[in-house]
Amino acid sequence: MKNLKGVTNNLKRPEQDFFCGITNHETGYIKLPNKADDHYFYWFVESRSSPQKDPLVLWLTGGPGCSSMMALLAENGPCHVQPDLSTKTNPHSWNGQANVIWLDQPTGVGYSYGPEVDYDSGELNVAENIYWFLQEFLKKHPDLADREFVVTGESYGGHYVPATASHILKANMLRHSSSETFHINLAGIAVGNGLTDPAVQYQHSVDMAFNSYNVSLLDERGIEDMRKAQPVCHELILRCQKERLMCLDAMEFCFGTLEGPYYQSGRNPYDIREPCAEENVMKCFHFEHIDQYLNSPVVLEQLGVDVDKSKSWRECDATVGASFVFDEMVSSANDVKLLLDSGVRVLIYAGDADLMCNWVGNQAWVMALDWSGKAEFNSVPNRPFVTSENLDAGRVRAFENLAFIRVFNSGHMVPMDQPAVSFEMINKFFQNEEF
Repeated sequence: MKNLKGVTNNLKRPEQDFFCGITNHETGYIKLPNKADDHYFYWFVESRSSPQKDPLVLWLTGGPGCSSMMALLAENGPCHVQPDLSTKTNPHSWNGQANVIWLDQPTGVGYSYGPEVDYDSGELNVAENIYWFLQEFLKKHPDLADREFVVTGESYGGHYVPATASHILKANMLRHSSSETFHINLAGIAVGNGLTDPAVQYQHSVDMAFNSYNVSLLDERGIEDMRKAQPVCHELILRCQKERLMCLDAMEFCFGTLEGPYYQSGRNPYDIREPCAEENVMKCFHFEHIDQYLNSPVVLEQLGVDVDKSKSWRECDATVGASFVFDEMVSSANDVKLLLDSGVRVLIYAGDADLMCNWVGNQAWVMALDWSGKAEFNSVPNRPFVTSENLDAGRVRAFENLAFIRVFNSGHMVPMDQPAVSFEMINKFFQNEEF
């Protein structure tokens, strides 16, 4: 226990103390019944309020290829790892009023493992796998089977979350009379700074050159070049929807012309308020301590990680991410439309200092969505999102079961940058209260 200072030094009860003394949590693997030998790792934490009646929530970090353990330990989980490897209780954890699962997926991400034949390449694979993961999880926890269920995530979660919820909706209908599977009581989805409808979102990349933080990102020539590239990018993405072989061309062109120039600005593309000169933008955030924590022998033992079969924990797995190159430019908007028209609650929120999946593009695709409440949603004005502390935290537009929130003073990871705001926002959503 001596080799992980601050976390396991001199612990009398490491099984309780390594996670901020929290005991109402469970970690482990679930073997997917629909795959050859796929094992998904999860970390489940009970609600701090009423675990016997609060909803069940699933969190999916994006990437693609990034581990949800990062979100748990640095964003919205109950125990955060500090740079000195000590741990600190997070009072704004999303398990305040919900039972939450943080899941490592797809295969090869985080602690999850399986043979190459089980590796995935698109959100349809992901959605089916998560459905079967949930079926096996509910076998272990049948008391949670009748709870309201909410799928949440961020970034590439804009693909994962709608696809997963749509699959659950359809599976519920197909298997409504089956005694072999659980009916999952799908109530809502929430996505933060997601990539959901690239054809719309990439048309608003240039908008962040005119940001509310007065951060200079492009010169006039750069802005003009970006505007010229927009229609070409748009056409390539539209062709990708019909010809999957075009999707790689679309991704390379759109990324190179509409995101790449921002990388030369010397700012963190995930949070323009911060400078960053790193060639690898993932290093703009210094999360090395979480890597060290999650690869510590004591923590690996406490989590029950299969160290013989899983790879060393990494924040993101490039090999897994590369498998999704033909998926990235595919729209998930139709899944969101299906969910809305089926009465499922939808929350799309976005920190307004993020370049990668910016708030303007997110607002635009939500307003372009052709669902039954489109006209009414688009006609209601944006209004202040004021917290219980009387903080003007953003702008909200909401009608019936759809809400969009622009979160002020936040980058790509809202729960990390605005923990109290995200806590209040998500609890209102879980409880179906007005924002």
